[in-house]
Amino acid sequence: MNEKRWLFLYLSGVLFLGVVHNEFVMLLSIAFTFFLNKKAKFRILFKALFVILFFNATVTISYLVYSFFEASANPYALVLINLRALAITMLTFTLIHNINIHKALEFHPFSSILYSFTYAQIILLKSMLNDYYNGLKSRGASFKQQINKEQLPPLFATLFGTMLHKSNEQTMALKSRGLLDG
Repeated sequence: MNEKRWLFLYLSGVLFLGVVHNEFVMLLSIAFTFFLNKKAKFRILFKALFVILFFNATVTISYLVYSFFEASANPYALVLINLRALAITMLTFTLIHNINIHKALEFHPFSSILYSFTYAQIILLKSMLNDYYNGLKSRGASFKQQINKEQLPPLFATLFGTMLHKSNEQTMALKSRGLLDG
């Protein structure tokens, strides 16, 4: 199947899962997505579970605390929210695993260019963070040792300054191509 069809099916699936309020449909979509991934199914499942645990923990805990004080709170809603988030996350990871997103967005030049700039920004940020991690490591900071308080402020100031500068460069590049009003 080509990238455009995958993208269309993904967007249709996300809209469908956003409208449906049935936990069995969510479980069925999770199972379908699990078996759709063939070799990478366990890796995608564990990544999705980690992301849901990491990001939805606050929502889940807040709702449980709220339901303790409010008698009208429905625990079914909490289950549905978490199942929906897991289903959509697994669907997203499946899409990313199976297609080249740049090819899927070729039908719309603005989306393709915007995706290219976003991806370049992600790669740049990843390499910058890796460089700063290696800088901390070379200064003697590791997981076993504490980072000195004197080391952090100049490091963070430089990191955020560099990120802001690169972000401004990306914005100017988008404006010069007529993609942003400004």
